[in-house]
Amino acid sequence: MKKYISLFLCLTCILTLVACGKKAAPIQLPQTSDITSVDVTVGENTTNHSDTAWISEIISGSEPTSKQSVQDFPQTESYIKIDFQFETGTSTIFAYEENGKHYIEQPYQGIYKIDSQLYERLQETN
Repeated sequence: MKKYISLFLCLTCILTLVACGKKAAPIQLPQTSDITSVDVTVGENTTNHSDTAWISEIISGSEPTSKQSVQDFPQTESYIKIDFQFETGTSTIFAYEENGKHYIEQPYQGIYKIDSQLYERLQETN
C-alpha cells in the first residue's frame, strides 16, 4: 500500500510541475519617449500615429502568457501589424484574436494577452 501512495504522490508532483508552464518574459519595446511614430496596418490600410498618449496606451497593458512565439508571423488568418519607428530602427508586433481572446505577439519573444478595448482601438485605424 505504501508503494501505491508513494507512486501516486510522485505522479501528482510531476503533473503539477508540467501543468505550471513558464510564462513569457515581459514584452520588450522601446520607451515611449524613444518612439517617433507607430504604423498600424489593418488589411491593406496603414495609419501612422505620433501622439505620445496613443503610443503609451498601445505599449502598456499586455499580460504574459505561457504561449511561445516561434515564427515571424502569427499563425492566424487575420492580424494587425504594428510597427514602432524609433531613432535606431523599428520593432514589429502583431495583434490578433483567437478563440474569443485578444493577443499581441512579438516574434520569437512571446505572446501577450490584451483586453478587447485595446484590440478594438487598433482596428479603428482602418
